[in-house]
Amino acid sequence: MRNKPLRKLLTPLAVALAVAFGALLPGASQAQGTPASAAASALSTTAHPVIDTNFLYHELYYSSTKFITRIAGADGPPASPSDANNLPPNYNGANEFYAWWKKEITDTSQDHMGPMGRFLTVKDHFEPCCRGTGNQTFPFQLNDATVTIPGQSCPAEDVLISGHNDSTPTSTSVANGAASGSPAPASGMHVGNWGNGSPFDADSGIAMGMAELQGLLRWYQANGTYPARTIKVGLFDAEETGLVGSGEYSQADTPTTLTSAAAAGDTTLNVGSSNGIAPGSAILIDQFGKHESATVASTGTGTVTLTSGLASGYPAGTQVTRTALGLIPDGPQGQYVMVANMDQNGIEYPAYHWGTQHYLNNITGGGVGPWFTNINAVPLSPNNQYPSTSDGWARIQHNMSAEVAFRNALGTAVQQAFQVLGQKYNYSITLENPLRLDQTGSTPLDPEPPTVPAYTASDRQAFSPVVDDNLGRTDQVSFINRGIPGYGIVGAFDSSTNPGVGGNENPYPASYTSKPTLNQYAGYDTSDDTIQHLNYWASGTTHGPGGVDQPSEELRRALELPATWTDYLIQQDAYAGSQARTGNPIAYFETGPAKPTTTNKVTFDASFSRTAGGTANGLKYFWDFGDGTTLATTNPSVTHTFASTSPHWYDVKLAVSDGNGMSSYRQALAVEFQPTLFPATPDPSEPAPPATSPCGTLSAQQQAAITPQARTLMARLNGGTATVYGAKS
Repeated sequence: MRNKPLRKLLTPLAVALAVAFGALLPGASQAQGTPASAAASALSTTAHPVIDTNFLYHELYYSSTKFITRIAGADGPPASPSDANNLPPNYNGANEFYAWWKKEITDTSQDHMGPMGRFLTVKDHFEPCCRGTGNQTFPFQLNDATVTIPGQSCPAEDVLISGHNDSTPTSTSVANGAASGSPAPASGMHVGNWGNGSPFDADSGIAMGMAELQGLLRWYQANGTYPARTIKVGLFDAEETGLVGSGEYSQADTPTTLTSAAAAGDTTLNVGSSNGIAPGSAILIDQFGKHESATVASTGTGTVTLTSGLASGYPAGTQVTRTALGLIPDGPQGQYVMVANMDQNGIEYPAYHWGTQHYLNNITGGGVGPWFTNINAVPLSPNNQYPSTSDGWARIQHNMSAEVAFRNALGTAVQQAFQVLGQKYNYSITLENPLRLDQTGSTPLDPEPPTVPAYTASDRQAFSPVVDDNLGRTDQVSFINRGIPGYGIVGAFDSSTNPGVGGNENPYPASYTSKPTLNQYAGYDTSDDTIQHLNYWASGTTHGPGGVDQPSEELRRALELPATWTDYLIQQDAYAGSQARTGNPIAYFETGPAKPTTTNKVTFDASFSRTAGGTANGLKYFWDFGDGTTLATTNPSVTHTFASTSPHWYDVKLAVSDGNGMSSYRQALAVEFQPTLFPATPDPSEPAPPATSPCGTLSAQQQAAITPQARTLMARLNGGTATVYGAKS
């Protein structure tokens, strides 16, 4: 059963209905002379999260004008910003962008994340980069950065907001001149999206994720509540080169096995399936306790050829997997209940094509509708992206009850956002482009921007429907293939007339006999992807009336709407939820590596833990590693080596004390092997995971047992002692 919040909060729909029927919310009174809309706005801030569009656009504008091209794996080692290979931001701003994002998203000032930002922890996750083609080079690591606020009652279940941060790779010749101090590239400007910050694809999604987290944190702060589940915001590196960062983050390998014995020195392995094993990738030959890694030279039907011979021999039935990186543990804890992927946004509903119903050369009377928003959700039936024969579809089916519930919850959130924002804006939007060359030559009929209806139920069904993901080119795919409920939001995709991949975004009048396609007419992934053009496509103006750094109103609305329904979804009880703060510390840890498949040495990081005030000051940590070893320490990070190298599950428990209250967290960890993931059948000798709560909580009996142990060891800590052991196996 899902944990219910301790304090019942009004839903956005309740607020919208109360306003619509002139009702006041229970316990509220309307001040004399205060407009009903103002009173409703004040009340709604505690009923649901509110998106700060000024903050959202400021972050979008800043990142789009400061960090130019961001090519994954090509801006010096991300772990060493001072390295000489780290290019200046006017050549490649990848590393500088990461530093800015981490600073902004953990800023606790009121105009950023506010007091709840003290509970946030930012982490870098470095992994090998992608292989380029042609003259593209990727010599450095990728960075899938995350910021985390651990949940209170169910911290082991995660909600992820994500977006990708890289620009389209360019030819290496574009950077010629950087060493000599040339201020900007002199050639190759139109190869990829060089020379701009890619505000549409995909700075808009990054800024939306930041504003969504801000809206949630402000909502919790206003209500005196806290998320029940863990919320993460992540940056996926190298999306442009093939969903690489999200694929590494969510890695869900289905192991195969040797179909015949392999001898030492063999370079060809006979396997049950070579699906998903790519040339150049690393694989693991794992006999449960005896294993080695090898590099793949090529694959065939039922065969894998290695670049060098095996060091040892292995019998038939030995497990063969990709080398397990990834950030999602293989055990019962650390699993994801939903993923919301923000991709390219702003050229979407309720904004109109170039801010007008008259599409550029359309002089036949107007009538061109608003942009279409792609809400690409986990499919409920197989399609070309998730074929009926694929492991991804098998996992979706296996989790179908949760997938259906997610689709229903998402539909409700979209409906609520339309209702609440419709009420906020009087169910209308002003078209900002005043030009109307309407059957009269070059003389505008009426220079006044018209106001048209918006946020209606018919518009929602026509321009923002929740559809099965059949696009297949954005990062939610990596998670949906794992069976995790998720969706991605994409504005103008291309000029396709196929509704299955984004609606009919080719806005010629029906009377036109010829409708030529307009390939990438929205300007993403090209050197036209600038903040001025993003405003222009959404409104017909290059910026708002307040100046070049201000948004047009239609762009502001187009960013606000999907960010709003994302927060409405996340706030629901089944996802992040909300509950009254207990006043006890927040206990939570993650491991490095997240999947210790080939090592018995693991780092346990409890730096996510916080006092009730959101600090780590004075915290003490007690560890039970599940192998007979316990210790207490004042250091949030410890490294433990398990004595055995045999495959084993360890039920690792953490207790955190602030001197008054104590909280606990646990995670069942698979060490020295990779558990077989559905739909593959586990090897009979594979250890079974222990029976533990998916939320990472301890039973009352377990809590009663661990508390005196923790207090005894913690009492032995003093100013000169960082760690004391209780028992060591």
